Amino acid sequence: MTDLTVEVYDTTLRDGAQQEGMNLSVADKLAIAPLLDQLGVGIIEGGWPGAVPKDTEFFALVAKELTFTHAQFAAFGMTRRAGTTAGSDPQVRALLDSETPIITLVAKSDIRHAERALRVSGDENLAMIEETVAFLVGEGRRVILDAEHFFDGYMFDPSYAVRALKAAEAGGASTLVLCDTNGGMLPDDISRIVTAVEARTTAQLGMHAHNDSGCAVANSMAAVAAGATHVQGCVNGYGERTGNADLVAVAANLEIKRGVIALKGDGLKESTRIAHTISEITNIAPFARQPYVGASAFAHKAGLHASAIKVDPDLYQHTQPELVGNDMRMLVSEMAGRASIELKGREMGFDLTGKPEVLKRVMERVKNAEAMGYTFDAADASFELLLRWELGEAPKYWDVETWRVRVTSAPGNPQQADAEAVVKLRAAGGQRFVTVGEGNGPVNALDHALRTALAGAYPTIGRFELTDYKVRIMDASHGTDAVTRVLITTVDTETGAQWRTVGVGPNMIEASWEALTDSLFYGLLKSDATPQP
Repeated sequence: MTDLTVEVYDTTLRDGAQQEGMNLSVADKLAIAPLLDQLGVGIIEGGWPGAVPKDTEFFALVAKELTFTHAQFAAFGMTRRAGTTAGSDPQVRALLDSETPIITLVAKSDIRHAERALRVSGDENLAMIEETVAFLVGEGRRVILDAEHFFDGYMFDPSYAVRALKAAEAGGASTLVLCDTNGGMLPDDISRIVTAVEARTTAQLGMHAHNDSGCAVANSMAAVAAGATHVQGCVNGYGERTGNADLVAVAANLEIKRGVIALKGDGLKESTRIAHTISEITNIAPFARQPYVGASAFAHKAGLHASAIKVDPDLYQHTQPELVGNDMRMLVSEMAGRASIELKGREMGFDLTGKPEVLKRVMERVKNAEAMGYTFDAADASFELLLRWELGEAPKYWDVETWRVRVTSAPGNPQQADAEAVVKLRAAGGQRFVTVGEGNGPVNALDHALRTALAGAYPTIGRFELTDYKVRIMDASHGTDAVTRVLITTVDTETGAQWRTVGVGPNMIEASWEALTDSLFYGLLKSDATPQP
């Protein structure tokens, strides 16, 4: 164990969001940010206010709605433009308006980029760096400099690359981040260059690695070994092209392999849950073979491995899965351990101590459900309902007899379709309801029909608003016959409480119906609604 502490800087919400196919809404970013704080990162970079309207809106909401336990919030932007002053540059002013305690500035450290991309002289580029940093520091902000293309620039002209760092240092930057923007460096290059730079600078050094050479995590580790005490990356390795350094893998390597303090609180133990939950929010399937937190990271097939693991699991595992909140698995299908279920139950207010049969039943249900395509990582509400049903602690609000939905094209306009749903159910006391709902799609129509049937008995339902709806095809090779998973997010507009439910079915409608009914059921449960006749 060393006394070294490394500052962990997460850029999932900005650099990670540049991944092809990822499109984070403001609501998505508001859901991810608290998870990053739970992970225990030191800094969360929220985006580029002033340049991206969605990010400007997000920063305004963060100031009103979010409180962080571990992390500080950072805004990202660029140095002043050529021919202006930092105080008059609208984009620099927008960084101040974000009201974040930390501002990260991206600046050119490769003379070729300064001259060809910015079309300014090398000296003007250095002035832009120093003056912008000094202005923001003078406004009371901590300034981190992201030296873009630093390693490529250093390989071409080491003197100028270091001068760019020295300009930021002269302006008062607290941290100089060396960026492998093109992602082509190898660990020995990183070690050599970081060592040389450390000898010529006094500010804290950081590392920002992209994964184009497959070395982002290794390069981050090499930078720390050479003297960097600040590392940047994204959860799950998100990012443009082949992604950024996987921040969870970097942090786990630092803490488990090197004894370095990286994440605050119990973030490391929660990393598997958090990584998977963020994966559900981004609607990008988790990578099963992802180091540490992947479903296959500690999975073993039968045979020689199984025999050895019965004697000593460490014979075939590089570390203990519990350290990162994962589980060892002996089966190909998903499986939750009894300890995980007991801990999750305790978190939800259920004491399962001394109830091995309940734990066994719940474990089997979770295992079988996940083999079918369910996921409870981002659907705590569905897991709590499963647990309550096994414990016999779930009230009965209604019994559905049948439901059906019909979609028809509008007369004379085959591109426009109308949906109509019919729901037949009995309330807890036996009263029968048959209701019709119309909507702009089959799920919307089912939602209207179900709410109409229940509104009289349970007016609380009117407060429940569906705020997010995600669909994932589980076995795309089956085409239109594939199993579908639906994840629904619902919020109680009166209390602000939010929950997620999951449904799986042979088609989108059946999966949606399950997630929808569970969502309303859970909302009633949490609002202490009494089953009505």
